[in-house]
Order: sequence, then C-alpha cells, then structure tokens
Amino acid sequence: MDKIIGISELRNSISSIIKKVYQGSRYIIIQRSKPSAVLLSPEEVETLEVMADKDLLEDIKKAKEDILKGEFISYEDFFGKKLPDKSK
Repeated sequence: MDKIIGISELRNSISSIIKKVYQGSRYIIIQRSKPSAVLLSPEEVETLEVMADKDLLEDIKKAKEDILKGEFISYEDFFGKKLPDKSK
C-alpha cells in the first residue's frame, strides 16, 4: 500500500523513510496538495522496467515454457564447472 507524505515531512524524515522504502514501502510525495513524485525501491523500478519491455517479457515467458518442457542446458554443462558455493 502506498503512503502519502508531504515534501516537508519527507525532508524531516528522509533517513527513516529511505529505510522503509528499502523494506518495501512506497511513498507518494505531495507538494502543494498535488502528487509530485513517487519513492520506490530499486527492485520495484527494475520490475517496472522489465514489465514495460514487451520483448523482454516475451523472452521471459518463452524461457519459462522451455524450462517446464525440460529444454534447457544446466550451468555445469554450459560453463563446464559447478556453481560456486555461496554458503561459505
């Protein structure tokens, strides 16, 4: 759910608001009683950009279909090595 915040309140609370945006909150910033900007996390902006790119969205859908059909190459086969262990 979006939160509406005035520009002066944003100025006074920018640090805590940035933390909340990082945690998934969204803010509509109003100035003189009119919406003037939106604060979103970088992940949400990236999602919006992907969703706006019709060709990329179509490629993602095709890739999902291929995976469900088992038509893919494993990381090990493609790169000739195992995935790095990220648990260490």
